[in-house]
Amino acid sequence: MHSTVPADVPLIREPLHAPVAHLIRGGVVEGVHYGSVVVLGPDGEVDFRLGDIEAACYPRSALKPVQAVAMVRAGLPLDGELLSLAAASHSGEERHLAGARRILELAGLTEDDLRNVPDLPFDPVVRDTWVREGRPPSRLAQNCSGKHAAMLYTA
Repeated sequence: MHSTVPADVPLIREPLHAPVAHLIRGGVVEGVHYGSVVVLGPDGEVDFRLGDIEAACYPRSALKPVQAVAMVRAGLPLDGELLSLAAASHSGEERHLAGARRILELAGLTEDDLRNVPDLPFDPVVRDTWVREGRPPSRLAQNCSGKHAAMLYTA
C-alpha cells in the first residue's frame, strides 16, 4: 500500500470498530454501521464500551449535539425543530433550508452572513432536482447550515 504521509510522521492505527447499528428494511438487515461508543459514569469511570474506544478519530459532525449544548448554555433561545437543526446535519430539504433561514431571521441575519462552504443538498433526489433547476451551490443547502446559523445567533 502506498502512503502519502511523510516518513517522519507516525501513523495512527486503524480503529477496530464494532457494529453499533443495523439498518433493517422489511425484516432484512440492509446495512450495518460500525463505530465505537463509550459511556462514562459521573465519576469518570467507563460504564459501557463498544468497539475501539482508545482509537484516535475526527469526530466532525458527531460533536454537533455537544456544540448545541454549549450554545444553549451560552443563551441560544431555540427549542424543538430549530434546536434539532442546530444539533445535527441535514439533507437540504426545503424544511431544513426554511429552518436555517428562520434561525438567521431570529438573529437579525440573512444567508449572506453565513461563512460555511456553499454546497448542494445532500439528499440525492433533492440534489438532482436542484441541479436540474440550475441552482448553484448554496451556504443554506450545505448540511451544517443549521449549526452555523445557530452559532451566529449565539454570538
